[in-house]
Amino acid sequence: MKKRLIVACGSGVATSQTIASKIASMFEDDGISFSVDAVDYKSIQSELPSTGIYVYVAQPDEDVLEKAKELGIAVFPGIPFLTGMGVENVYSQICELVK
Repeated sequence: MKKRLIVACGSGVATSQTIASKIASMFEDDGISFSVDAVDYKSIQSELPSTGIYVYVAQPDEDVLEKAKELGIAVFPGIPFLTGMGVENVYSQICELVK
């Protein structure tokens, strides 16, 4: 797996940056060394080839999901990292992939 997790939202600044920071902090607390980047959704197709895990804010379109599947990228929802509801489940699945 490529050592990179991306979080994408419309601008790559607000929501995606918040979630990326939260995941990076959780990784650090758990002693996990794995790159986490916030990106804007417009550049998602060019970002996917260098990615192992994609965390989305808004539901990605079918083209993006198909490309992620073709590249073997694991895809997860990011909203649990904002709301706290279900975050343990999503985070534990991500951890299984990065360890």
